[in-house]
Amino acid sequence: MQNVQIRVVSTVTDDVNNTLTSENIYKGTMTEKNGKYYCMYEEEKGSDLEGTKTTIKWDQEHVILLRCGSLNHRQEFCEGLRDASIYQTPYMEIPIVTDTKFLHTYFFNGAWCLEMEYALEHSGARYGDMKIFIEIREEIVRGH
Repeated sequence: MQNVQIRVVSTVTDDVNNTLTSENIYKGTMTEKNGKYYCMYEEEKGSDLEGTKTTIKWDQEHVILLRCGSLNHRQEFCEGLRDASIYQTPYMEIPIVTDTKFLHTYFFNGAWCLEMEYALEHSGARYGDMKIFIEIREEIVRGH
């Protein structure tokens, strides 16, 4: 396992073209096994996902986000895939549909980059168009 820094930039555009972008940076670990890559990190304290461990699993054609803890969810991305899942919170279960339009995973300038664009529906209603960019970079530890 190697220590990494994970930068997640997500943008949602709703039906009336309102756009909201957020960026978060996490510290976690990464490993490779049998041609698949795994990155694990804890969600931030004070966020809606506090108490949740996120695992990102990817290869050239698929990205899977697994969340376990205060909420549970498995979301799969593959270009052309329409993935139905359940977003489980302590209070309710929300049906989610992810319709992946674009997926690109690549190693560039010393970092893994995962780009996903998808339409998101929840509880049978359109939520909006999503874009997620994840950059996973080995953490440089400087000594004294």
